[in-house]
Amino acid sequence: MFGELSLIDLFLASPTMVVLLVCSIITVGFALERTFYFRATRQNVGRFMKELGPLVNANNAKGALEYCRKGKGAVARVMAQAVTNMHRSREDLQQRINTAIEVEQVEMERHLSLLGTMSNIAPLLGLFGTVVGIIRAFADIARTGSGGSSVVAMGVSEALMTTAAGIIVAVIATVFFNTFVRQIRCRVVDMEDAREEFFILRANLLRKVAPAQETAAKAPASRKPAKTNMDLEPVLADILK
Repeated sequence: MFGELSLIDLFLASPTMVVLLVCSIITVGFALERTFYFRATRQNVGRFMKELGPLVNANNAKGALEYCRKGKGAVARVMAQAVTNMHRSREDLQQRINTAIEVEQVEMERHLSLLGTMSNIAPLLGLFGTVVGIIRAFADIARTGSGGSSVVAMGVSEALMTTAAGIIVAVIATVFFNTFVRQIRCRVVDMEDAREEFFILRANLLRKVAPAQETAAKAPASRKPAKTNMDLEPVLADILK
């Protein structure tokens, strides 16, 4: 109850309140959906890269890929793309990793524009309802020819309820929107740091591969080179079959 006005009467008297109610349901619904998403995909990036590093250094591409696929976060999916394409040139690999990061960013930003829209239009809808309510109140006074301060105050208070409702919806949407933007920014930084760390791991591995390949090339033609398990491309080819 608001004075002598119940919520049901308020919704019946102001169609704008119905619109704001729908906006509030949409805002809370998508805010909860994004909250559950970010909690479900939360990941300890430092520990993940610490455990992935030895697998890459040991040229265990299959084990590294399986480990990445077990991960539930964005970094795990990006590193899965990195391990799959680690035999390619640095430029090609970097392009593929950057694409994977962009795909993850788009997924994280899903429904975020809707929350931003709600934070902008909810106060305007509330103000619109207030203006319409005041116009209606003064129109009723002019039509009946009677009205004192109490009548005017009642009409204005009823009209201002839409502004209050719009502000509440906007505050909820803005808080969640800014929180999610911060989360996305931190996760993108984590993915970029993981990308640079992976390039360091790959460079160390290539430095180990080069001497083994040179030794195999200098071996006599009659002697079959020993398998060093340091050639990346055949290993990855077997994985991707």
